[in-house]
Amino acid sequence: MLNKIYNSDRGLIVISFILLCFGLVMVYSSSAIFIGEKKDDPFFFLKKQFLWVCISLIFFMFFLSFDYRYLQKISWPSFIFISILLILLLFFGKQVRGARRWFDLGPFDFQPSELAKFVVVLALANYFDTHKSKLKKISYGLIFPMMISGFISILILVEPDMGTPVVIILSSYILFFVAGTKIEHLLLAVLLFIPFVILAILIEPYRVERFIAFLNPWKYAKSVGYQLCQSLISIGSGGIFGKGLGKSEIKEFFLPDAHTDFIFSIIGEELGFFGTTFIILAFGYLLLRGYKISKNADNFFGTLLAIGITLTIVIQAYINIAVCSGCLPTKGIPLPFFSYGGSSLIFTLSAIGVLANISQYRRKTVHLFFR
Repeated sequence: MLNKIYNSDRGLIVISFILLCFGLVMVYSSSAIFIGEKKDDPFFFLKKQFLWVCISLIFFMFFLSFDYRYLQKISWPSFIFISILLILLLFFGKQVRGARRWFDLGPFDFQPSELAKFVVVLALANYFDTHKSKLKKISYGLIFPMMISGFISILILVEPDMGTPVVIILSSYILFFVAGTKIEHLLLAVLLFIPFVILAILIEPYRVERFIAFLNPWKYAKSVGYQLCQSLISIGSGGIFGKGLGKSEIKEFFLPDAHTDFIFSIIGEELGFFGTTFIILAFGYLLLRGYKISKNADNFFGTLLAIGITLTIVIQAYINIAVCSGCLPTKGIPLPFFSYGGSSLIFTLSAIGVLANISQYRRKTVHLFFR
């Protein structure tokens, strides 16, 4: 195993484990007071998250040792499997706050959309590799791959969950460009995507309310804009150096989901500008490592899989940061490595394992990145 790590992209592994450890610290810091009052155990979430970390590391080591090229053979079975899971979720999923996003499996909940993000990348990487000579045609380069990412996105959208489909669509769109889809076809995709987003917002009244609150959160600070306002107060009160680890005041029953979707706000309050800047730069460095791995992959499938995995993680991270800082409307989307929860952590570490595995099969001469 040590030999596998040594032969992998060590920069990727180091930054991933720094973020993982940092995230574990912040889960405790953001949840100790809240859960201490509720369950009389300030370490409740920390202990559960540590268990998820241990399980996630097992998955990481498995995919680190697993030849990623075999994944191409199971891409379509995986796509069919996740499609069935997402359909079943709509009927048998656990309902929380009006949404069915989890399967209740007794001791833990499973969120299929976390797996779906990476299955879409896998299916697209296989599709583009198989049809790389035909991608200049609109049917092969745009319509068919859009059906792959669009079908999964719609199933997730009706849960309802709008954040994950945005991550899938944005990651897929860049993957289209990397694979070699014509620019004019990509521009057409944008024209098709904009009305779809507008319609998705308009058909759900709560999304319209969130968007209006996003435009002027302080006007709705006591209603639909409450969470965003508390998040902005939390980040703003941290200043340059922060109040100190564990000294956030907003987390004390003022900011909902402080240990999950809005954990970045607590980082801003406790560690200030330097803490939040480190997070932003760390994900930027992760993007650079993923780019390097994709550029040096030993085949086209590996190039696409590597860049797709990297984009999925980094785009989700930056969307979460943008939501917490009021740059995007509020939506439930976790911060990779940081937000409390097992499904997100397991599939993020699994994806990092695949990415590290791809780096083991790098070629010495770099092929062209764009076709």
